[in-house]
Amino acid sequence: MTYSKHVYIKRPFGLKGYFTKIDFFTINFYDLDIKRLYINKNAFLHVSFKLIGKVKYSNFKKYRVDTVKQQFYLGQWQVDVTSNTLSLGKLKRNLEPKTMDVLLLLCQHQGQVVSSEEIVAQCWPKSMVGDNPVHKAITNLRRALGDKASSPEYIETIRKRGYRIVADVQFLGDERAKSTDSKWKSASPYVGLSAFSANESQVYFGRDTLVRELVSRTAELFNRNRPFMMVLGSSGSGKSSLVHAGFLPKLLDKQGINGLHAHDFLSIDLADINTNASPFAIVDEIAAHMLDWGSDEIGIFEGYSASLLADKLLTSPQSVVDIVKRFCEEHELQTKSAYSFYAVIIDRLEVFLADTKIEDKDKRAVFTLLETLSQSNLFLVVLISRNDFYPLISSFEVLMKNKSRGAHLDIAPPSLSELGQIIKLPALAAELQWEHDGTTNATLDDVILSDASLEPNCLPLLQYTLQELYLQRDGNLLKRDTYYALGKIDGAIGHKAESTYSQMPASVQNALNTVLPLIVNLSGMDNTMTSKTASWDELKGDDERRFVELMVEQRLFFSFLNQGQASFKVAHEAVLRKWERVQQWIAQHQNTLSIRAALYDQAKKWAENDKDDAYLLQSGKPLLDASTLLDAKYIRLSNAERELIHQSQRKFRRKSLFKAFTAALLAALSVISFAAMLHSNHSQALAERKRLEAENLMGFMIGDFADKLRSVKRMDLLEGISEQALKYVTQAQESQTGWIGSSTPKPSFELRFQHALSLQAMAEVRFYRDDAVTAQQLYKEADKRLGALLEEQPDNFKLLLAAGANAFWLGDIELRNYNFALADEQFNRYLRFSEEMLKVSPNNPDALLELSYATNSIGSVAFRQQDFDKALSFFESSLAYKQQLFEKSESPIITASAVADTYSWIASTQIHKGRIHEAQLTFAKAEAILEKSLANYSGNAEIIETLSLIKMNVAKSSQFTEDLNTSIEHLNDAKKLLIQLLEQDPANSSWQSYYKHARALLNYYRSLNAISALHNHNVKQDITIDELLRDGARLSSKIYAVLSYQYRQEWQISRNLLAQINIEHAIEEDLNKNIKAEFINVRELENYVLYQIASIRQTHNDAGKNIDIVQKECETLFSLTNSVVNVSKHPLFLQAHVFSGYCLNKQTAVAKHRRQLALMNVPMPLYFTNINKELINDNTTEL
Repeated sequence: MTYSKHVYIKRPFGLKGYFTKIDFFTINFYDLDIKRLYINKNAFLHVSFKLIGKVKYSNFKKYRVDTVKQQFYLGQWQVDVTSNTLSLGKLKRNLEPKTMDVLLLLCQHQGQVVSSEEIVAQCWPKSMVGDNPVHKAITNLRRALGDKASSPEYIETIRKRGYRIVADVQFLGDERAKSTDSKWKSASPYVGLSAFSANESQVYFGRDTLVRELVSRTAELFNRNRPFMMVLGSSGSGKSSLVHAGFLPKLLDKQGINGLHAHDFLSIDLADINTNASPFAIVDEIAAHMLDWGSDEIGIFEGYSASLLADKLLTSPQSVVDIVKRFCEEHELQTKSAYSFYAVIIDRLEVFLADTKIEDKDKRAVFTLLETLSQSNLFLVVLISRNDFYPLISSFEVLMKNKSRGAHLDIAPPSLSELGQIIKLPALAAELQWEHDGTTNATLDDVILSDASLEPNCLPLLQYTLQELYLQRDGNLLKRDTYYALGKIDGAIGHKAESTYSQMPASVQNALNTVLPLIVNLSGMDNTMTSKTASWDELKGDDERRFVELMVEQRLFFSFLNQGQASFKVAHEAVLRKWERVQQWIAQHQNTLSIRAALYDQAKKWAENDKDDAYLLQSGKPLLDASTLLDAKYIRLSNAERELIHQSQRKFRRKSLFKAFTAALLAALSVISFAAMLHSNHSQALAERKRLEAENLMGFMIGDFADKLRSVKRMDLLEGISEQALKYVTQAQESQTGWIGSSTPKPSFELRFQHALSLQAMAEVRFYRDDAVTAQQLYKEADKRLGALLEEQPDNFKLLLAAGANAFWLGDIELRNYNFALADEQFNRYLRFSEEMLKVSPNNPDALLELSYATNSIGSVAFRQQDFDKALSFFESSLAYKQQLFEKSESPIITASAVADTYSWIASTQIHKGRIHEAQLTFAKAEAILEKSLANYSGNAEIIETLSLIKMNVAKSSQFTEDLNTSIEHLNDAKKLLIQLLEQDPANSSWQSYYKHARALLNYYRSLNAISALHNHNVKQDITIDELLRDGARLSSKIYAVLSYQYRQEWQISRNLLAQINIEHAIEEDLNKNIKAEFINVRELENYVLYQIASIRQTHNDAGKNIDIVQKECETLFSLTNSVVNVSKHPLFLQAHVFSGYCLNKQTAVAKHRRQLALMNVPMPLYFTNINKELINDNTTEL
């Protein structure tokens, strides 16, 4: 598609404004961006047009074109014309504008002599000057470049003639000149589904802007002594090609670039690494490549084997750095570059990140090793990953360092101009021609470019199509009919794959079903599809082998030697994405593939832990799902996986028999007891013995056994025990009171105590099943029975313990219902029972533990009532009691969880007192205690639950110090912990609620982080709106979801969700009642404030310039926070109050609160600033 036939231009000889030559050229798409280049500040060419007349009797138009190369390289020096600077690594030199003009003129005539007269004429065209300015400029240039006239490396003086540049000059943006100079004859200039390598760098076009950005960022990272960077982009965006064909060849050039020179490199594709044998297989591969480094005479690691070097890398990476450093010094490998190094390139990092059989600690160890290498400045580490795996990337701190300083480069799809270069210039280099369509007057390259512009992320499809056009060319002509026969760009790969498949024999076609599971992997809870490498040995039968062979022949699969083993994989994931038959197969078998992936991971864990029963498949859905794979037609299970399923089935059968036996035993006990009572006149001694045996058994089940179930949060089992126990004691009491009219004595103390405990256990189960009303009724009934028993035995330790626990639960229910006075009353009863226990048994650790719990509970009421000084006093007293117990370690699990919980309460209180840093340190203490305990008692539900809640609190506190990466990392950890809990008891409503909340917070912080990183796209959503609107989701979870969608600019979704929240929770009705902050609990106040902030943002977006509507919303927020900011210094309340004050032009009223935020080093959120700037035209609102 050609624009405006020919354009008559004046092409500049050297500098802007000087013209000597007239030329014609045609504007095609790749030239058309002349105006774009003027707009695009990152472009190499700054081009402007000015119409200066028409040629007589012609349709040609005459333009003047002013052209200046903005950036180029002179030897090692990077020259930036716009800023008049020279850069060599961390060294920068500034030039005078006229001195830069002289340098630019000389460089544009590199190798040619330019006389002093010509320099004066072009650089001082309107001034009457002699040679002195020229001599001064040359002297200044030599001083800046470190050059000498006697032995020039950059500028040579030619006596009585002038000056010339003798160093290499690289104008990176001159793609067309590069294609003209490159005479590519060896093979296709297009690489198909493969990535470009350094060998194809001569025909790698269209990405020079990104190459320059990579070079610039790398130099800056070396300046910071940590050249550790990530190149991110979508699948097929050209990440690998950019690094290997664009970036790497410039580093390896003997002259280097921008002060950077790579002696050698290693490049590893992680999809080719088999991690089954070891999670550190990647280190083995790095070591094997390093053995090839060195000179022609001797290697750097002479005498080392790959395994020995890998071990050294893992255990003592600094010693490896020292070996490399010593080798460079001894063999004088230092160059003129500011930084000389070895490059380590790790491709397809997403495969390693998504590999669930590798533990996070092992992944972290590999990343730490790579970071250590980079911090020596002897190694450049480049990690290449798909950006849809960013949530996994963000969970590793080492990968997120220096992100804001350029360590992450996100690759955008190519522009229209860049696509034109990618299509046209390789053909120019290979002297190929495009067929012309006389009907449309368009050439094939323009047609392809037009199609490519409509297809985002089309590079692999485009390259494949162009390669097929080359393979089916007619001489040097690329044919139009061939392009349409291929199905154009979008259908080319799918068309090729389907065409190949349709020509296979039926038996070979059937092999698709068994081959696909070998090369397709679904990972994570969202079933992200990735390709994987398979071994030829895994193929069964001739049909499967023939299927793979045919796919390899057609370049759809790639066969290669992987770690000494013949292997294959898809040539590019586009084969999987664009072949409709494969997509249908994956959709049909998605559930089976997910189950297979989960089974593989579990079998791995089971084997690693010596086949411990604790790692068998959980009964219920996990076991049922895995069992279906035994008969799955297309899934091949290993012997270990089959053994795991069979062992799990056997355990389930044993467990079922045990349950049946227990139920039968209880029924038998009931019958025996009942029968014994009926025949008491005949066998009183026997009945009494049977009764005591039954009561002892029941006492154990409702006492010690129930406590063990509580400690692991197995409410499902506790429910069955408590129901059976309550049924038994009810029948036993009826039997002991005799038939109607009898006067037998009341039931025994023990039986009545068991009745109360059974009611308590039932209440606890109801509470965790989210039935607080029934739970409260059962607790009150138990309270009456325990009170009656205490009148008989006031010093009974177990009875006091049960009564205290009962008072706690009654208080907790009242606290959740915001009945603070009743909650405080019950917690004080709890305190009195605990003090009585300590009197009865002063050295009993249980008494001291209960006393600490009671003290903490009273503090929690004060906290909810915003009396933070009182709350902190009680929390610190509670902590002192618990630390006494923790130091003795008599109940390590219970005391660890208790100490951590109190630390969490103290940290939350510190936040309200404005002591953010102290709070974060306190949270860290809690985390450390729990993680250490979890390492010793893995799977303990109480520890896991407490740790997950603390990690969520850490995430929220880190927002106020703008450490969003820490927030995301802790929320990912919390999410994983809660998944473990739900595997133990899927019906636990509290855990379900926590799990939803963690995922809602993840959405929020990821969206916030995307805004901070200036890329608000492709933010992974961890939870859907439908899940949030189902029963069990917290109000705060829904509000955070609204804020998340607002950050992502999805205003319609956030508007609908806000309306739904208001319908369900009637928040606006509460706010319109002018509620007072001091009369509601702190957590509820946070919800109101967050809701109102979201409402203001939504109104501001929807109402546009209508300031009155927004300010009305601000009045509500100001009123809501006006009283609480006098008792709480919580950053959320202070930020909201300052914002609403500025919104209402009440800057003076909120000045002290603004100063308080400044003292706490807490900034105002960005959208607060933006909204206030619009409302009151104030540019000083950001703290």
